Amino acid sequence: MANSNGWGDGASNNTIGWGQGAVNNSISWGDSHKESWAGLTDIVGFAYEDEYQAILDRATTLGYTLPSDAVKLKQNTLLTSMKADGVWAKLDVFYVFAQDGGADFGTLNWKNPNANQSTLVNAPTFVSNGGLMGNGSSSYIDTNFNPLTQGVNYILNNASRYFFTHAIGTGRFDGVVSSNLNTMARSLSNAQRINAGTNVSLVALDFTAAVNTKSLHRTSATDITAYNETTGVSTTQLSAAISNSNQFILRAGSLFGGHTCAAYAMGASLIAENANFIADWNTYKNSL
Repeated sequence: MANSNGWGDGASNNTIGWGQGAVNNSISWGDSHKESWAGLTDIVGFAYEDEYQAILDRATTLGYTLPSDAVKLKQNTLLTSMKADGVWAKLDVFYVFAQDGGADFGTLNWKNPNANQSTLVNAPTFVSNGGLMGNGSSSYIDTNFNPLTQGVNYILNNASRYFFTHAIGTGRFDGVVSSNLNTMARSLSNAQRINAGTNVSLVALDFTAAVNTKSLHRTSATDITAYNETTGVSTTQLSAAISNSNQFILRAGSLFGGHTCAAYAMGASLIAENANFIADWNTYKNSL
């Protein structure tokens, strides 16, 4: 074929149009595909989930360093999976600290990037693709989320809190201003509490030293379940009230945690969705 006209000529000698762009990439079509194939930019034509794009847009507005393109794709997949599994709709806040964009990017609340951005107090250590590490004595994360006044899915007798670990230390996973309320700790205790005031649980609950996801769920005015990953123990703990204060991560009152938190979530009870949520998270975290 002589390629003496139009379409073929461009493909052969690249002196015109799309053929030239594909080879020397001096025009938009070829240039963008060259970069995509080289892994230098996001895939041409790929669209993130609207909810994830909102996170990226907010971070860009604030001048934060974004995760790498590879991690962004993994985070988008995580969010997509959570939506498909019915988890996303039941959350009020979700913070992902395990990523490679930096500590600031991790402070954004995925459920609403314009609200409840967390505050890093006394400089928890950022571990790239690991999370934020408390020093066990002064550093912690203030979610700036008060479930009493801001909770939508997280309510008195239908609630859950998730602490996703990268490394286990000692002390508190979470809590509030009073060390006796709404707290989880690395221990065997009947004082692991969710919306119970100072009420204790009938059975002591053990958040073990295994590096996995810890969660506490309230399913009624009397019943709670604690999970290490997907291994759960259910018991009785009477509900009392939701503490009128911000939920902290790595702190409860004057007590602190020396763990590395990879992510944190609060919302409605997720007993039925827990196994899928854990699987979604592990797929993401293990890929970093």
